[in-house]
Amino acid sequence: MHFGDSIFIFLLALVLFGPKRLPEIGRQIGKLLAEFRRASNDFKMQIDEELRSMEQQERQKQLEQAAAKPEAAQLPAETAPQPDTIAAAPVMTQTPPAIMPPSTGEPVSATEWPYNKDLPVSEIDPGYQEAVLKEQAAREAVNGTGSETSESEQAPIHHG
Repeated sequence: MHFGDSIFIFLLALVLFGPKRLPEIGRQIGKLLAEFRRASNDFKMQIDEELRSMEQQERQKQLEQAAAKPEAAQLPAETAPQPDTIAAAPVMTQTPPAIMPPSTGEPVSATEWPYNKDLPVSEIDPGYQEAVLKEQAAREAVNGTGSETSESEQAPIHHG
């Protein structure tokens, strides 16, 4: 609704109900809107609670089904049958994920070689190797020697 429409509705209500009853009607409308909001919020919370309980029941069913599966598939590696009795079925083991140490906060220099320098040249794509060498040469041309960098380039940037 536009501002002009609001003024028209206010003036119409003022003429129809009079200045004495208009504040009372406004309070009643405010109470009705607050009650409607409260009821709609309760309804939303009830639906969300029902959805959560259904998801919990579904997870519980999945856990029960996983527990009811035959234990033969979950035998440890020591009690698994030997390959000579079964047609070469490899036993798969899972390795736990590696946890990396936290960052030291030191800036990473973009002028250094990004990969292991001891890697045999035959394992590096020649096109990539040429592109990296050209890029390093361009940086050296811009920075001078390329091996010396000023302190301002090495200082980490801290954003407040």
